[in-house]
Amino acid sequence: MRNRLNLGMPQSTASAANIANNNGSSSQQDATTASFNGRSNHKDTLQIQRDFFAILSLCLAGVVIFSQMGFHTAVDNTSIPAGSGSGSRLATSEGDCALFFGKYNGEQYYSPESGSVGKPKCLLESKWMKVSQHSVKFPGTDGVIDDWLWVDYHDRINVLVEMETQPGDERQFFVFQQTKYALEGRQSLAIIGGIIEPGESAEAAARREVDEEMDGIQCTDFHFLGRYRTDVNRGVGWLNSFLASGCKKNPKHGKHQFLEDEVGAADTEKQTMKTISLSRIQRATLDGEFIEAQWTATVALALMHPTSRIADQST
Repeated sequence: MRNRLNLGMPQSTASAANIANNNGSSSQQDATTASFNGRSNHKDTLQIQRDFFAILSLCLAGVVIFSQMGFHTAVDNTSIPAGSGSGSRLATSEGDCALFFGKYNGEQYYSPESGSVGKPKCLLESKWMKVSQHSVKFPGTDGVIDDWLWVDYHDRINVLVEMETQPGDERQFFVFQQTKYALEGRQSLAIIGGIIEPGESAEAAARREVDEEMDGIQCTDFHFLGRYRTDVNRGVGWLNSFLASGCKKNPKHGKHQFLEDEVGAADTEKQTMKTISLSRIQRATLDGEFIEAQWTATVALALMHPTSRIADQST
């Protein structure tokens, strides 16, 4: 039967005492005591580690509780103002997000028809997006899911730009060769994409983005291909797809003027514009060379558009 340790003295001392009581040999006592000392030091180290992580957990819990209650330090009073798009702070008043990087001015989703109940709780906000905790009760069900994470993100446009060509010539398109942060360092074919700025229509955003990214190329027609939800469970905004046709370089076109306080800043990744034939873009789409799902969807929709089929039949 294992001897109980005396909690009133250090573990190593209690161990040695118990061993001495049970054994008459002093040499055996010394050896056993040394062994217990080793195990005791190991246990002490583990206990210190447990205490450290327990204290750390309590501190983190305190930060969350204080941020939700609206307490803040002097540092918070000097935090970056809303809408600046840089810096962060803990929430300082009721209704604020737990993390705040700037004011989000895009559309915010709430649909009782789909099951929204109660008021969403904001978790993170920036000029790009707003992450909230929704409560959802699906029609025809009894239970409420109160931890449904939702991402409000600016609606976006994608545009496949088609060159103006002579009758009988194979159709040609403008695309980019580039990479993006989420593409694991890989190169991808890409098309025009951008955010619909607050108060801007989808077509106006499509025309503006072509003007911004295509270096003086202008298009006569913009064919709307549809509006599609990015993620049916988490939101992440809507995609508006377009095919732009009759596009050509205008040497007299002046330098594009960016909107004031434009959310979607110009691309910082290196991108190379190139022309690609109809047969080549069809093969690239099937081979997955447009690595982003939205690019692939817009290109496929554009190639199936009635205007495209009419053009194909005339060649």
